[in-house]
Amino acid sequence: MNPPEAVQDPGRPDRQLHLRERARRIQDGYGITLLLTVLSIACLAAAGEGKGGWIAVALTGATLLFALSTSGARPKVMRVAQALVVLSVVSAALAGLFGDPHTAEAIETAIGFTIAAVVPFVILGRIARSAAITYRLVIGALVVYLLIGLCYAYVFGFIALALAQPFFVQTSTPSTANYLYFSYTTLSTVGYGDFTAATTFGQMIAISEALVGQLYLVSIVAIMVSNVGRSVRQVRDE
Repeated sequence: MNPPEAVQDPGRPDRQLHLRERARRIQDGYGITLLLTVLSIACLAAAGEGKGGWIAVALTGATLLFALSTSGARPKVMRVAQALVVLSVVSAALAGLFGDPHTAEAIETAIGFTIAAVVPFVILGRIARSAAITYRLVIGALVVYLLIGLCYAYVFGFIALALAQPFFVQTSTPSTANYLYFSYTTLSTVGYGDFTAATTFGQMIAISEALVGQLYLVSIVAIMVSNVGRSVRQVRDE
């Protein structure tokens, strides 16, 4: 007597395809990247430097790596970014443990800026290569906007370290939260005035951030929002 044949579930292939499609959407979801970016900024502001700073650095690094993966970065770029993230986390942890916050701040600033500056170009490249403009890509463009603010926050900290003098008029010991606050109020051109750059060079950098932020919103983001559903080639030809 022949053994009974295994009964195949006709719906199993469909379920597998469905799971793979969901996994692809999660990996390709700029909504998750946007959420992780906001959490990273909040964590950086809350932790600052010191023994807990490496946690914020690790979260920021993971967020930027996820953004690179979502944008289809080249394997070489991913490997370099992964190495920089690991170096940043290890350096920040060691510097915090051995009580050298200035070294930790310098390392976090240099590596954090390098990664945060690369990711926007990768995302914009993904947008340019896309067949059509979707809401998902619009969210990706908003991620770039937030990363611009993060990049400038790193730049302001680096200026203070390079010039060996306070960046702000109002305080000689600014925190990471102060740099982030000043960066995003400048990027959005809110400009409350409670923090101002102390040097002419710092003021010029702040002006460039305000210009970049406004030009980016009224050009790239505005064009994408008004052309959702259309092909990228059609928008280019107009």
